[in-house]
Amino acid sequence: MIDRLTRRSQQIASFPLSGRVVSEFETKQIREVIEGSYRIIYYIKPDQIDILAVLHGSQQIMQSEEE
Repeated sequence: MIDRLTRRSQQIASFPLSGRVVSEFETKQIREVIEGSYRIIYYIKPDQIDILAVLHGSQQIMQSEEE
């Protein structure tokens, strides 16, 4: 599974817009791809891509109480 997640991360580096926008956030820069039972959530910056989280599909994204 780690190899699959690593390969998927390499795909994100080559095609950052291939992921869908994450519904829990209201920005087009935060996207996700699915690999097996996992969500790889990432942030697109002008000069890099940051992986924000790798979550099992059953996990909820925690948001602050201020939102």
